[in-house]
Amino acid sequence: PILFNIYKYFTYYFRNQYAKWKHPANSVYTPWVISLNTRIVLATTSILLVVGTVLFYFFEYHNTLEEHSGFGKLVVSFFGAATPRTAGFNSVDTSALNFSTIMIIFILMWIGASPGSTGGGIKTSTFAVTTLNFLSLARGKDRVEVFRREISDLSIKRAFAIISLSLMVIGTSIFLIASFDEEKTLLSIAFESFSAYSTVGLSTGITPELSSASKVVIIGTMFIGRVSMLTILIALLRRVKYLNYRYPQEEILMN
Repeated sequence: PILFNIYKYFTYYFRNQYAKWKHPANSVYTPWVISLNTRIVLATTSILLVVGTVLFYFFEYHNTLEEHSGFGKLVVSFFGAATPRTAGFNSVDTSALNFSTIMIIFILMWIGASPGSTGGGIKTSTFAVTTLNFLSLARGKDRVEVFRREISDLSIKRAFAIISLSLMVIGTSIFLIASFDEEKTLLSIAFESFSAYSTVGLSTGITPELSSASKVVIIGTMFIGRVSMLTILIALLRRVKYLNYRYPQEEILMN
């Protein structure tokens, strides 16, 4: 959808440029071609790539990047920032990464790819919507606005549901694997669970050593992460029809 929307934009752009050249005296109407979804995905993806590359370069400069040249460090850092978002390849030894770098990879794996792709994770748009929501709340706004558009309440509710369910699934996966394989470190188990949920394929090297029960947990986490727990719940529970009534609303104390 994103690529098709960009193609549509350039089609309009070149058509308008031709119309301006053909009829310079006439004004050419420029419609809203690039959708809000495309703008959010492109902006979020660009920010994640730039920030991830800079942090990987900074944290691994004297570690896994030490053997590379100046330009090589930059290329490996860019690859290291892109691959956790469901690419599944690694150019450096994952188990040799610094703890701070692994935490960055955790976040990138959890966010994952963009909606409509074959990648996993909570998706870039989900992360962007939740970020914009708490920024709007901090500013005292009662709605989420970006690029001269307002994001619907349904999208915000769906985003928070996806995030909550993802943390529940990943947490359950970590708990079960830690119970089945007590000798493994929590960091390596968490890495396996985050990687499985986002169907990344990265590992610190403990996957072949896991017990059969833990491997079943990993398989289940991969399936749920790819299909989405929200989609599974909708398929199982969406049987109640909307009723023609509404209860009185009340505010809940949050902090």
